[in-house]
Amino acid sequence: MQGTQTKLTAPVVLADRVFMSASALSEISLLGGYAWADAEDDRDLAEKIQGAPAVKVLVSEYVPINARVMDQAPGLKGIIAYGAGYDHVDAEEAARRKVQVCNCRGENAQAVAELTFAVLLGLLRRTNRADAWVRAGEWPKAGRALPDWAMGEELRGKTLGLVGVGQIGSRVARIAGGFEMKVLACDPFLKVFPTGLTAVSLDTLLAGADILSFHAPLTAKTEGMMDRQAIARVKPGAVIVNTSRGKIFDEAALAEALATRRIKGAALDVFADEPIGRDHPLAKMEQVMLTPHLGALTREAGERLATAVARQARDILNGRPPECLIQQ
Repeated sequence: MQGTQTKLTAPVVLADRVFMSASALSEISLLGGYAWADAEDDRDLAEKIQGAPAVKVLVSEYVPINARVMDQAPGLKGIIAYGAGYDHVDAEEAARRKVQVCNCRGENAQAVAELTFAVLLGLLRRTNRADAWVRAGEWPKAGRALPDWAMGEELRGKTLGLVGVGQIGSRVARIAGGFEMKVLACDPFLKVFPTGLTAVSLDTLLAGADILSFHAPLTAKTEGMMDRQAIARVKPGAVIVNTSRGKIFDEAALAEALATRRIKGAALDVFADEPIGRDHPLAKMEQVMLTPHLGALTREAGERLATAVARQARDILNGRPPECLIQQ
């Protein structure tokens, strides 16, 4: 409950209720112990650690780790972002305080890559709508034609445009090869692109891709990159898939493009504000598939993430740079 006066004094504090395997927690116990904060937000977390010098490592998936929180952890040595994204961590403030920041990049990449195709196929083949239709007893008798909306599309021969070709994007590209898709890619941070990808500018990608899939981190440069002007450059009739960060898009502009059918459909696992409300324009569109930011939620990814947290907590507490250190 927010405002609790319970003081957390373990060396490792897990800010939110992330998945941690029994083996990973056992390893952290050997480092001096851990505590669950179950924090609602940064203010709640700051109140729960209350200036405890014993807190050395903070682990967070969504709870912001900022100056307010760091002020209450004078002995803080490291911050671990549970997952690849670390936009909820004030890395610059941590650097000023000589606090190491790391993420767990790559550990959930396969899970997110697979979800990309799960939602894309669901969108193109109308599987969500078909499931509800059958359960409602609306399937007509044998021999009668199915409704027009049941006519889907195949991936084979279509052009996939990848924005971001890191751990996740590169896996998406490999899966796309199995569907016999052509793959265009845009990544300003990548000097050498994997075999089979055609590196292009963002404008060329937007104009040429039948399906756009986003796998870029949220940074000052990527936030809002898909604004009204960028969306206007997207190939008419294209499909959008976003499993990265919702704030990459101007959601109002995206909703308008979908409403006018300039963009044919969208499969979205992430949103600017989460959870998305039922009254949000995107939540009212049949041509949009919505999932609740579940890209990384597989048992296998959870095991890998938990192991990576324990491994990097050990490095931080032993005075070593963690393997996924974020350089500032």
